[in-house]
Amino acid sequence: MKIDRKEVLTPALTLFVICLVTAVLLAGTNLMTRDKIVEINQQSESASRQLVLPSAKDFENSKDGTYAIGKNGNSLAGYVFTTKTKSYGGDLKVMTGIDKDGKITGVVLLAISDTPGLGLNAEKESFRDQYKKAVPENGFEVIKSGTASDTQIEAMTGATITSKAVTTCVNDAIKQYQKVKGGE
Repeated sequence: MKIDRKEVLTPALTLFVICLVTAVLLAGTNLMTRDKIVEINQQSESASRQLVLPSAKDFENSKDGTYAIGKNGNSLAGYVFTTKTKSYGGDLKVMTGIDKDGKITGVVLLAISDTPGLGLNAEKESFRDQYKKAVPENGFEVIKSGTASDTQIEAMTGATITSKAVTTCVNDAIKQYQKVKGGE
């Protein structure tokens, strides 16, 4: 069997040109929208900071950039920490606000891809509000049944892995807070 050059080269060149045009269009689209995406991400992060630490009027990043400091004029309002871990459906990113007196003022899930109707229930205020307590010295513990104490979080039904993942993120924020407070 003899292979004709035209039968091989024509489809290969056509595919190459299509791929090249597509790559150039994608690069151009990315270039045109990059600044807008950065701006939207900054607005979203600023809104989330305000949500988890409502007593702060302004925020500035720490010197090492690992957390944000919330301020009211020149006085300290608290801190905002962003932490990550693995959850049932992939990466989980949580923002936690802790005021200057050591009370958790808010928890927001920035990224979650867990099961709808189960793990995604972690986005509900009724679950997130469980963390609005004084910072426990050794972090929170997840329980599956019973009444939660001041250092415990009641797991969501059918979503224990997600409950533990959110708690891990909040506990990581607590560790960072204790490190920051200890260094003052």
